[in-house]
Amino acid sequence: MCARDLRFSQRGEALIGQTMFTVLDEARRLEADGSHIYHLELGNPRLPPPATIVSRTIESLRALDVGYTQSGGHPALREAVARRYSDIYNHPIGPDNVVVSPANLIINQFLDIMCDRGGRVVFFTPAFPTYWAAALHSGIEVLSVPLDPASGYDLSQDAVTRALALNPCAIIVNSANNPTGAVYDREPLERLARECEARGIWLLSDETYGEISFGKPFYSLGPLDLPHVVIMSSFSKILSVPGFRIGYLIAHPAVAGKFALSVSTLLSCLPIFTQMGCAMALETLSDYTDLVKRRCIEITDWCSAQLARTNRIGFTAPAAGFYFFLDVSSSGMDDVAFSHLLLEEERTAVTPGSSFGDRYTSHIRVATCGAPGDVREGIRRIISLVDRL
Repeated sequence: MCARDLRFSQRGEALIGQTMFTVLDEARRLEADGSHIYHLELGNPRLPPPATIVSRTIESLRALDVGYTQSGGHPALREAVARRYSDIYNHPIGPDNVVVSPANLIINQFLDIMCDRGGRVVFFTPAFPTYWAAALHSGIEVLSVPLDPASGYDLSQDAVTRALALNPCAIIVNSANNPTGAVYDREPLERLARECEARGIWLLSDETYGEISFGKPFYSLGPLDLPHVVIMSSFSKILSVPGFRIGYLIAHPAVAGKFALSVSTLLSCLPIFTQMGCAMALETLSDYTDLVKRRCIEITDWCSAQLARTNRIGFTAPAAGFYFFLDVSSSGMDDVAFSHLLLEEERTAVTPGSSFGDRYTSHIRVATCGAPGDVREGIRRIISLVDRL
């Protein structure tokens, strides 16, 4: 049977995946042929994770904690997350408010639980590629509200008004933002959350990079304690353990219960040993995130200084995380062609901007959390290619 004769479901045909992993596959092919690749395509932190997370994970494995646990997450981790956010929000958060699930999957679960097929979801763009992939797979219509690059892609009151006017079943907001590094102001975020609650619109607040904000105060929607608002984050970035595939959400107990059932359906549960490692690391998380922020500030300042020396690349320095969203339109190439040429000629891997929305075909996303030497050389090569073109 030829591949063209194979028939897939509508959901199967709608699968698009994430472009940065497609870029990674091509980069690995070149590496297999002996090339050194400068990896700036994935937010794959290269800082060593806290020693406590490694030692506690190993200890749990040696204790043969390799069986099943609760679908909503191991009690030790749920309790640790609840304690931490009770202190941060200054109001009680219980384990029944917390569910442990891979952060990427939480996006799919949110849309699956909150929106019927054919429903509408709104993203503020540029937006993380998994939002698009999850919505398309679920048969949900995506409506985008572009943010103004002149403001550094900040969330404005006008953008909130336009999003609400689209009358969606759900909205996803991402502060601190991937790919721009923008940290949104409190007033539009709070208005968005309260208006969603009043209108019965579900709101997913993706706060994955909030704890590594450094250029502007970060505001979480968690303290508002609104039943229609789901807060999500990930240990991948704040603990430098993306391979653990552990994220978490905080929600009203009735909403959290639905997510726990979803985990039970899709995964059964996550491994105990990685959850035990994360639970231990939460005790010293603030000290570790201070280290991550210092690293982000150092590399952000260096990259900004280098990029500012050419007038051919447009950018706004991020206020959080480790991404730059670069306008390379002066190269005369679109994002895909530029990214391909950069990989082939300069052995530097980046993510095309159109992954974050159709209107960003003149942009690339650069991740600066890799090995510092590789990041610096990759930035030099991006500048060199744009100048040459």
